[in-house]
Amino acid sequence: MNRLRRLRLIVTLRCESASELASRQFDEPLDLADRLALGGHLIVCPACRRFRRQIQFLREACRRRIHSLDAIELDALSAGARARILRSLRDAPPDARPDV
Repeated sequence: MNRLRRLRLIVTLRCESASELASRQFDEPLDLADRLALGGHLIVCPACRRFRRQIQFLREACRRRIHSLDAIELDALSAGARARILRSLRDAPPDARPDV
């Protein structure tokens, strides 16, 4: 991307592109032009700032939940639910049973 096009991107970034960059920023490093464009857009756009905070909140909540889970939370199931699941697994044809 040439310099003039990058500068134009920094100045004219639309919300749709900003939300894409904000989401991508959590998965991979952005290049300088994208970081500047997103940063400038976030300064002037409260909706995109809120969107970015929401993405960050959801990612952190998912990360905390994954770390707090046991392999299987059988204690969270009622005895009846556990019995139904085990009965369904037992009665399922061998080729339909999950590999555990």
